[in-house]
Amino acid sequence: MCLTGPVAQRGEIRSAAASNLSSPREQLPLQAALFTASGPAAPKEPVMHLDDAAELRRRYTGESRSGAKAELRRLPIGDPLIPRSSGDQEFLEAEVLRGLLEYPSTYTTRPFRVLRVIPQPTGMTIRFAADADADGLTDFVAWGLFPAGGEDDMRGIPGLRLVYAGHNRMDLGLLGTHARVRLEGVPSTSWREIEAVRQRAAGDAGETAPFRHPELTLGERAFTQRHSWLVEARRGTAALGSALLRRLGLFRTAADWHDMAGYTKYSDTFAFRMTFTKEMLTSHGEFLRQLTEPDCGIPVVQRMAACSCATGGTDCRLYLASQPPYEGRVELQFATSWDCSAGEIVEVLRYAGSPESEIARYVPLRPGLACRHDREIHGRTLQFLQGLAGSRRAQRAEVAPTGSAGRGTR
Repeated sequence: MCLTGPVAQRGEIRSAAASNLSSPREQLPLQAALFTASGPAAPKEPVMHLDDAAELRRRYTGESRSGAKAELRRLPIGDPLIPRSSGDQEFLEAEVLRGLLEYPSTYTTRPFRVLRVIPQPTGMTIRFAADADADGLTDFVAWGLFPAGGEDDMRGIPGLRLVYAGHNRMDLGLLGTHARVRLEGVPSTSWREIEAVRQRAAGDAGETAPFRHPELTLGERAFTQRHSWLVEARRGTAALGSALLRRLGLFRTAADWHDMAGYTKYSDTFAFRMTFTKEMLTSHGEFLRQLTEPDCGIPVVQRMAACSCATGGTDCRLYLASQPPYEGRVELQFATSWDCSAGEIVEVLRYAGSPESEIARYVPLRPGLACRHDREIHGRTLQFLQGLAGSRRAQRAEVAPTGSAGRGTR
């Protein structure tokens, strides 16, 4: 479970004897910021210094070192390093994770384009990487998060509304609640374009665009009334979904994949598919150990495994069941790419804007590899992405806000 230790005596000044310590680690402004596993530090209990607590937290969140320290200083006494949300906030975060998992693969070295998450007791911030494709990112927000469809084909999050948009930042909220999620790194120009596209599409279909609508649309109302059981089932697994989103950074720091996709099953399963080169394949056991680490992980246990590693296989699955207080399941897939596809993978990641340093880290190239596949096999993904980018540009150009026409793309 997540570490339950507070900042011990947070506002207290260290005693004169302690202040004589010469270690630089003891000279932090918050020198009394010590963490324990079960509450305020007793004299003989082991403690965790602020530096160590920040390093542990950022392994799961992707935060900067200074950012993690700042968030830890703000935590109320008794809160875990990665605080748990509750109620509507927990539900909103879980639904955002569903959106990330269910949207088509992103082809990036970041988990679903996310650079870091910043979990707080009553909210959270998701920072998208600057190298994320602008149009692809805003398409995801507009079509993958905001609701679309009706009674039997609803997509996105019913009731999600735009609270604020500007300066490459968006605040999203659920109607009738105080639940909020902030998205950072969402290019404002690209967002205005796709918002105009959706507004026009809604008008052509005689529907209402949801972004700022003050109540449920007819489609949202019909869906929530007919499928109220599904909404309640998702609320039942919201704690697990929220906990996974608040630890999304672990999927980067603990696994050397070059592509990650996701999906959901039924109403209770969150699934992650990670694809590796053979040289970078991460140990299933090591990843699971970090995911379930007592200090900051999630209480899940392996119920079943379909592992072919012992026989030289390239596709293994772990099926995990959550433990109280969580409900739901997690499915992890570990896949291996063909050796001869490394060149294509590099091209795709470059096109999608991933940093060269990360491409080289996760996709080591070995010259002279023989390939027995048809020539057309390699290159299809890049062609698909180029065609998709072209169609997005054409669609946006038809309704481009003044001043944005002609903006380049990848």
